Amino acid sequence: MTNTRKIVCCAAGFIISLTALGQGYQQSNDNPSMLVHPTPDFRREIITPEVNGYQVVKADLHVHTIYSDGHISPEHRIKEAWIDGLDAIAITDHLEYRPCEKKMIKFLDGNVTRNEVEKGKPAADLNYPVSIAASQARHRGITLIPGAEITRNPKEVGHFNVLFTKDNNQIYDPDPLQSLRNARKQGAIIQHNHPGWRKTDNEFTPVMNEAVKEGLIDGIEIFNTEEFYPDVIEKAVEKGYFVAGGTDIHSESDMDYFRHGFFRDMTLIFAKDASAESIREALENGRTLAYGYGNIAGGEKLLEDFFRAAVSVKVMHVGSKGKKYLKITNNSSFPFVITINGGSPKMTLNGLNSFHHSTGRDDIVISVANMWYGTGKHPEIKFKYL
Repeated sequence: MTNTRKIVCCAAGFIISLTALGQGYQQSNDNPSMLVHPTPDFRREIITPEVNGYQVVKADLHVHTIYSDGHISPEHRIKEAWIDGLDAIAITDHLEYRPCEKKMIKFLDGNVTRNEVEKGKPAADLNYPVSIAASQARHRGITLIPGAEITRNPKEVGHFNVLFTKDNNQIYDPDPLQSLRNARKQGAIIQHNHPGWRKTDNEFTPVMNEAVKEGLIDGIEIFNTEEFYPDVIEKAVEKGYFVAGGTDIHSESDMDYFRHGFFRDMTLIFAKDASAESIREALENGRTLAYGYGNIAGGEKLLEDFFRAAVSVKVMHVGSKGKKYLKITNNSSFPFVITINGGSPKMTLNGLNSFHHSTGRDDIVISVANMWYGTGKHPEIKFKYL
């Protein structure tokens, strides 16, 4: 083929592709001379099995908006959560640190009543971010959990999410412990956030230790954005706390997660359903696992239960000498990095995929490297078959 003919063919193909794209437009109902392209929202469904009779509710319990220091509106946070395959989110804007809101109030100075409770802290309706997201949450079927983040010196105090709050305007106190007590009086569930952030270790702060003594802590974040705290898992499980994975999102989730090939950080909540009441009951009873960047962390027993519910092992054929030919299937959307019977190398069993394995044994032991119940501790799960 001559170069001229190649150029003509390429140009024709380009024109055909443009025409095909153009065919995606539809005539506007309002303006017959205008074409519009439909842009439906597509949800990235996250498939999970039922575990011990419970639904696996996918939730992000640490989310910020433009009403503290986030870059996204509360309404868009709901839409984003729906697209990301979540069932629930908690809007947890900072109580004390609200620079974006402060800029808005400065812009509107003279039109907004300012009743400051702390020098330099803009006072506004701290319940507003949740209230304006409620309608979008109903439309999308997303459970919206009201909350806030108590934000103090990370080395001496720490950060805490208070969830299921009734009135965020009544929580703040100069004494951080009193802030936690105020939240608890409202029936709030309290989560200790990113325990090692801006510190040289993951040890509890003095205020955190006092909060533990007073029974003010219910859960701990194990994953926060790119941070992972494997040495905190056993401490949380020992105390009966729920473990959480949270994005602590300020920008867009696609920017931090999906474009890198991961689901966003989340808490997997084993609940009767996705209602606020069922989520609360599950958190109070510690039935959670934490997910972050392809890893799942929590108590050893619940990790095993989740894996057994997600992965099936089926004997496809037994050879004349007793060799078993197995089909190992991942019925969930979460990938598992595994080794079988201590073999190597590790292999990734991707979500909603299967592979074949042959063995002369009457059982197999699967070690799951991307599941954690402590530092360097990964579940080993035995499957027996006839």
